[in-house]
Amino acid sequence: LSEELMKRPKPGRVRDDMQIFFFDMHELIGYIAFVLIVMRVVWGFVGSTSSWSRLFPYFSAAGLQGLSSELKHDVPGWFKGKLSDPAKEQYIAGLVHGLGLLLALALGITGVVMGLGMEETGQMLGLIHDAKEVHEVLGELLWIYIYGHVGMVVLHMLVGHTMMKRIFGFSEEK
Repeated sequence: LSEELMKRPKPGRVRDDMQIFFFDMHELIGYIAFVLIVMRVVWGFVGSTSSWSRLFPYFSAAGLQGLSSELKHDVPGWFKGKLSDPAKEQYIAGLVHGLGLLLALALGITGVVMGLGMEETGQMLGLIHDAKEVHEVLGELLWIYIYGHVGMVVLHMLVGHTMMKRIFGFSEEK
C-alpha cells in the first residue's frame, strides 16, 4: 500500500516529506519481505518435500497428473457455482500459492536491483531501468493476485466453507 502514497526519487522531481517517508517505508518493507521470501524458498528446499511439491506440482509426473485430475474434476463445477472443499484440494490451491510465491520473489528481486542500483538522484540506467519497468508490471500483477485471492476466500465462505478458521489457524484442517 505504501506504493500508492510514495514518490520515488527522479532527477528534477521535488518530493514532500510524506512522499519521501512512504518511499523509504516501501524500500524497507520490500527488503524485509524479500529476505522472508528467500528464507521461505530456502526452507522449501531443506524442509518437507510434500509442501514443495504442493506449491510446484508441475515439477513431477505425479503432481502434473494430480493437477490435471483436479482441474478436470473441479473446473466444470466452478461455472455452476460449485467449489470443492478447500480442505480436500491440493493441487490447484498449491499451484496458485506457488505462483504467488514466484511472483513475490520476482517482485523482490527487481525491487532489490532497483534499490541497490538507483543513483542518489533517482536516475536509473540500463538494467536498473529495465528492472524498474518489470517491477511496476509485477506490482500490478500482485494486486490482481491479492484481489483474486481475497475473492476466492469470499466465494468459498459464501458456499459454506470455513475459510477464515483455516487461514488463521483456528481449525485442525490446514
